Amino acid sequence: MSGEIEAAGAAVTAGLVAGAIERGGPAGEHVHGACPNCGAELQGEFCSACGQPAHLHRTLGHMIEEFLHGILHFDTRAWRTLPLLVFRPGTLTREYIHGKRARYISPLAMFLLLIFTMFAVFAFAGGASIGVTREASVETSEAPVTPEAAAAPETAVARDARQPKVDPEKGDIFQQIRAAYEDGDLKVDTGVEFLDEKIKHKLENPELAFYKIQNAAYKFAFLLVPISLPFLWLLFCWKRGLTLFDHTVYILYSLSYVSLLFIVISLLSAWPGVFGFSMPWLLLSIPVHAYFQMKGGYSLGWFSALWRTPVLMLFATIGLAFFLIAIILLGLTG
Repeated sequence: MSGEIEAAGAAVTAGLVAGAIERGGPAGEHVHGACPNCGAELQGEFCSACGQPAHLHRTLGHMIEEFLHGILHFDTRAWRTLPLLVFRPGTLTREYIHGKRARYISPLAMFLLLIFTMFAVFAFAGGASIGVTREASVETSEAPVTPEAAAAPETAVARDARQPKVDPEKGDIFQQIRAAYEDGDLKVDTGVEFLDEKIKHKLENPELAFYKIQNAAYKFAFLLVPISLPFLWLLFCWKRGLTLFDHTVYILYSLSYVSLLFIVISLLSAWPGVFGFSMPWLLLSIPVHAYFQMKGGYSLGWFSALWRTPVLMLFATIGLAFFLIAIILLGLTG
């Protein structure tokens, strides 16, 4: 149940965060006078000096309205941006970079919305199975031990009698990690003693360790942007007229697409037949999407975009490896 609650909280946070970035909330009717925030003369629905709405509500009903608005009414720009993100990523990236922004959700808001939604879907899809795993683990660990096994000396056989039975084909990964750790088959050597001790302590409870890593992944998902930025810059370092802002827009929209793709993959996993058929094509869409986004976003010729695409995929793999190392360390040592 805790996984579902956290998933719902993540989904609510996604709507609120993205909504807060895209707008400041309903303004209400216009009221003349001085701005309550900065004292400037009001001449419209918003203060021309600080941007605060001219009319401020102080009712509980309006607070509830704002809350529901933030979750449910992520305005119509979403329905203009999402189709372009999927089918015309180059056009979306180029238009946003060159100033046509009012009609689209900003890349940062889109990234936040989809990254939180992705982890919410992951929690719904995987939370229940983890709960079953824990129960199965407890039941198995409490299995009766025969008198012969209890009287036997401390051997591998005796240890097996007291530990959960793990089928390599069907066994639970958490049980396998715990058994390997308790048998001494799982070594931890980072070169830093206090980190080793922290990681070993977390591995005593693999379910909790996995939860901590998953938690770190969505909390520190923003690290994917600074990790990716130097790699993308290297692909265009000799090309004039491009800025780090342009590369950041590309990265945020690209990560948004990948997050959306993983949401679809996670949902399709409920139908094994459909999942098995569609999985290779969905994964193939990542380099195809990168090619068209790069070609259109940076106004490249087909050859310039084509040779950069496999290099970008290689850089993305390296960057993802750095990110995974970072979140595993943050999850196991935090």
